[in-house]
Amino acid sequence: MNTKTAAVVLVATLAMAGAGAGIFLLTKSAPEGYSVDTELQIFGNANGDWKLDGDDVDFLNSIISGSSDRTTYADANQDGVVDASDVEQVQAVIDRTAEYLWLVDGDGNVKKIGLDISRIGAEYYSNTELMCILRLQDKVVAVDNAPYQTRDFYFGEERGDSITNLVNMNAPNYEFVAGLDLDILLTFSYAGTEAKQEMLQDVDVIYLGMYRPDVLEPEKSEYIQGILKAGYIFDRVERAEAYVERLLDIRDEIASISGGIEEEDKVKVLMTNYSNSYFSDDSITDWSIYTKIDPQVQALLLAGGYPVAKDILTEEQYNGGPDRTLYGTKVGSEPIVTADIDFIFCHCVKYTYGGTVVTSTPDHGYGTGDGTGMDAAHALAAGRPLTDFVEDGNIYIMAGDFRNGATGGILHAAYIAKAIYPDEFADFDAVAIHNEYVSEWLGVSDYDVSTDGVFISPAV
Repeated sequence: MNTKTAAVVLVATLAMAGAGAGIFLLTKSAPEGYSVDTELQIFGNANGDWKLDGDDVDFLNSIISGSSDRTTYADANQDGVVDASDVEQVQAVIDRTAEYLWLVDGDGNVKKIGLDISRIGAEYYSNTELMCILRLQDKVVAVDNAPYQTRDFYFGEERGDSITNLVNMNAPNYEFVAGLDLDILLTFSYAGTEAKQEMLQDVDVIYLGMYRPDVLEPEKSEYIQGILKAGYIFDRVERAEAYVERLLDIRDEIASISGGIEEEDKVKVLMTNYSNSYFSDDSITDWSIYTKIDPQVQALLLAGGYPVAKDILTEEQYNGGPDRTLYGTKVGSEPIVTADIDFIFCHCVKYTYGGTVVTSTPDHGYGTGDGTGMDAAHALAAGRPLTDFVEDGNIYIMAGDFRNGATGGILHAAYIAKAIYPDEFADFDAVAIHNEYVSEWLGVSDYDVSTDGVFISPAV
């Protein structure tokens, strides 16, 4: 496919090693007042709901006849007018015969995506898992280095052998990627997506929005938008809608329990990281603290915990900085050890988006059933002198899969809830929900997360 991209001015920064800022000016702006909220951001969604269906055809006809005003996403083919050709385009999308789709991506860029897709490239865990959820394993031909390590889990051994390693997609080898003849590339982050499109002219490069979920209000997130948009891109609409519905059901179940916990009874929790931290190396004096916009703190809030980041950071920092791009920050040890903290959760990343391996991080996730490393990491963290203010059993090492997978932090909240409120969540089975995710959604059979994978230490 050789499709064109149209985008707003993108000024993006990425809080990870090796990522820089870039400004890319192209030709078409997203609709004025762009925000992720209550309408599916696919052009042709004339009536502004979460679907493209016959109601949009009817609404388009009412616009054409003059009985209704033009709406934000009415111009389905983006030719500047709303007419019969837009009705034809929407009907083609509904009938699954459309050749392309115009939409707004996860960062507000207007893009035209070709729908003749047989070769998919997926960056990082969230996009790889989304392709499994949508039952597109047979079309994925390449993933970056992190999900490549567990390719046999995601795709099966036979299919896994044919998957190509994209390696470092934070700084891609464009000649190598171009040679893979991809139809579409799903990017992990909003930062750098348009630069990749510039370099890969024959590939549709799109940031769906998987990097930025909203655990408390998923309906308002670009993450949920991304799942639904992927349903239309890959002809998996019903599957995408069913997955979103299941996520919201789990969110509601957790909230129905945590919502009954009084404010004064909430435990105080530090959400931090293990990799390259004081927990793994006591020569490191600064501690990482995640902010409210990061799914880890959002997962804690859904679980009913109180984030001590709110007391340690400034209000602006806690809320994500002036431009809401601050997912975490470093602080000295003094405000940590003098704070009132009941629990500590340490996020782990073994394989980074930059293609590197963090040697201080224990093996974990779907690719190992040996919890020795995670247990040793827990013992090391609990034994540090500066963690004496927290009981050893209240320090948890958490797999990076919860933050970087396709559950948008919902599964993370499930495990946190079980850990911090065992009585309140006594009848809530996080492991069963996790196993359902693996079998029913990822499509992996004969796998038990409690024995075949390692996700949290100590176990809940």
